[in-house]
Amino acid sequence: MDIRQLRYLIAIAEEGSITKAAQALHMAQPPLSKQLQLMEEELGVTLFERNKKRKVTLTPQGELFLKKAKRVVQTMEEAVAEVKEYGEEISGTLSIGLTIYDAPLMMSVLKQFRNEYPQVRFSIWEGNTTFLIDCLDNRQIDIAIAYGHFVKEQYQSRYIDKNECVLIVPKDYKFKADSVDVALISTIPLILFGPVEGNSLYQQIIQEFKQLKLQPNILCECHDSSMLLSLVKSGFGATILPLSMVQTQLTGDFDILKIKNNPWATEPSLIWRTNGYLSAAARRFIDYFEETILNDKPSN
Repeated sequence: MDIRQLRYLIAIAEEGSITKAAQALHMAQPPLSKQLQLMEEELGVTLFERNKKRKVTLTPQGELFLKKAKRVVQTMEEAVAEVKEYGEEISGTLSIGLTIYDAPLMMSVLKQFRNEYPQVRFSIWEGNTTFLIDCLDNRQIDIAIAYGHFVKEQYQSRYIDKNECVLIVPKDYKFKADSVDVALISTIPLILFGPVEGNSLYQQIIQEFKQLKLQPNILCECHDSSMLLSLVKSGFGATILPLSMVQTQLTGDFDILKIKNNPWATEPSLIWRTNGYLSAAARRFIDYFEETILNDKPSN
């Protein structure tokens, strides 16, 4: 069995059809079917169940073998990329994942990095920590900025800083004080950003209200970051966000209020895989991030 056959297996699994896989691979269907047959004969198992509609579904053995095949193909591709870039200038595509709360932090570095390494192109993903860790595992991204729980043994990380949250209210709410407590916040119509699963800021906020036996007035659970900011600007309701995000993305028709005895904050880290190949662009970005952000942090 060779790497070519493993690519065939992956294509069939992704397309769900030998016919569609053959089209994607720019080859005829009979040779592809023959290669699948040879793989199954060599392994002594059935990798795919076929049905009358010519669709295929992975068997349990097929699922297991597919995971291993992807790992082998990824390792081969990484080895080829590493050899090709040896001694060359830093280039290629750098894939970065971040939560909505950490976007301003990343944006402050990206422009400087691009000016120094103009040959690098970028692919940027947004999601919660669970999604970003999955992307790291699947090698869809090289680096993530996220907060919350992840298995530290499988990754390297650099803690960035504590990012305290603030209450954002439209100016027509007319607060006289520049700070509010959690009890008062529970009476204000709130727009909270999802996703609501996992160790998200949403869950932190809800948990604090429960511990204080307060019933928050959640007017809207918003799952789109740009919509949330538009709703706040329009006066639809208030929200709770990390201060760094607010300072760079909201302007004009709102007030920023500090939260007394503040229970809410994000604590982001820069995260990357310890196993497998990391591109020269990714390695240099990590170094650059540490030089420009982490080294500039004031010491305690």
